[in-house]
Amino acid sequence: MQADSAVAVSMRGICKSFGTVQALDRVDMDISEGEIRALVGENGAGKTTLMTILYGMYRPDAGRISVWGRRTGRDWSPRQAIKARIGMLHQHFSLIPNHTVLENVLMPQLGWTHMRPRWHHHRAVLEGLCREYGFSFPLEARVESLSVGQQQQVEILKLLYQGAKLLILDEPTAVLTPQQTERLLELLLRLRGQGHSVVLITHKLNEAFAVADSITVLRKGRHVATVARKDSNPRDIAFMMVDREWSAAPDWELEAPEPGALLEVEDLVVGEEHQRPAVDRVSLVVRPREIVGVAGVAGNGQTELAEALVGIRRSRGGRIVIAGQDATSWSIARRLRAGLRFIPEDRHLHGMVGGLSLAENLVMDRCDRPPFSARGVLRHPVIRQAAAEAVERYGIRAPSPETPMMNLSGGNQQRAVLARALAGSPRVIVAHQPTRGLDFAATEYVRAELVRCAAQGVGVLVFSSELEELMLLCHRILVMYRGRFIGELGRDEFDAGTIGLLMTGQVPDGGRRDGQGTRDFGQPA
Repeated sequence: MQADSAVAVSMRGICKSFGTVQALDRVDMDISEGEIRALVGENGAGKTTLMTILYGMYRPDAGRISVWGRRTGRDWSPRQAIKARIGMLHQHFSLIPNHTVLENVLMPQLGWTHMRPRWHHHRAVLEGLCREYGFSFPLEARVESLSVGQQQQVEILKLLYQGAKLLILDEPTAVLTPQQTERLLELLLRLRGQGHSVVLITHKLNEAFAVADSITVLRKGRHVATVARKDSNPRDIAFMMVDREWSAAPDWELEAPEPGALLEVEDLVVGEEHQRPAVDRVSLVVRPREIVGVAGVAGNGQTELAEALVGIRRSRGGRIVIAGQDATSWSIARRLRAGLRFIPEDRHLHGMVGGLSLAENLVMDRCDRPPFSARGVLRHPVIRQAAAEAVERYGIRAPSPETPMMNLSGGNQQRAVLARALAGSPRVIVAHQPTRGLDFAATEYVRAELVRCAAQGVGVLVFSSELEELMLLCHRILVMYRGRFIGELGRDEFDAGTIGLLMTGQVPDGGRRDGQGTRDFGQPA
């Protein structure tokens, strides 16, 4: 740590609780000028809560914060944080898709009224920032035409234009390809070289060790340690995060798929009439005991395909066959009864009801049937008993089964979603970004559960932007680009560079495009 005069932010004794959950307990943290600080910990450790307090979105129950040597007051807010040259990049972007880059950057700062009179001046300033930090997108481009990586750069450009000297990035690589991740990490080093401070909230220790000067570990809302990167290693940091030994090597082996098909998709088309389909004549097969992965940059049809398979979206053409039965026109409920299970990409939108209890969420998809209801009346003792068993089996950390779902950490919410999806006798599991935003311990658990289900004869289809995850879990990987599968790799062909190129629409030398191979993509060899 540098001298006190070089401290950008000092946080002392920060406490924050949500109901009965103590999210932060007397946390101390200093961030120096010109430093990249990685903030790591399990889900629910308090990382994002601590930084949203620094950014003014939450008010701490106790503690004090000083920014550039000045104590913050009770009116501390995001507006005050921006004035103090602090910016935060959230996991979900806040851009207007049909507006230009220039409009998206200027409007939050100036509004339409003050933006127009000095339009050329603002444009010149932004062009200078783009040159300085290597942003290559045109300022007149509509945001919806940019890649996810470029949209993230627009968010960073917005923070730099607002004058941010301390940038907080919350899981910034969750939606990026390997190439885009590498460019982002290079950008962070460039920002540090220009005197900026960066806080990188991440659960990817390889990224933390690639760029961070120091690493702060939180566990269960408490500060465990802050160490210099050069004085530590990923294994030691992992132990600090979970207080137990951890190995990156999986403790499972994939079993060979069996003949037959549990899920068949034939020439599926999904999208609005008179528009380019989001899913364009896609076909695939998932066999018993097989885990098939779908890779792709967000926005290339993966969400539409996953939601069409489970019945959230209607298809315009093609067929969906579940265990030999044509399920194309089936309702969501009928697909569930046939053994199809869904782990959604956005658990808050499609996976849970935050105001209901953990117990109610765990049986939500079958609460209308015995033993959980009788003659239209819920049997709460039975529901509580089932919830208690799920909590124990899946290691869900909650004060009680009656705790509102919204009060659980992201990792425990995901464990609850997983517990509900695996209840009963699933035949096919569609898992969409099943480990997004989870720490490595929770990630390890979810992956092991999917492998366990496959070993019991279930077919698993995994949509993920994490190439390491797909290469670890899957027998085959299909790559989706602009609504079509443009490549397929068997387990002996897995290569992150090749898959990353396919995700951007580029076919490596000797590669195959849709329609040019010797067999249809998505079909087992």
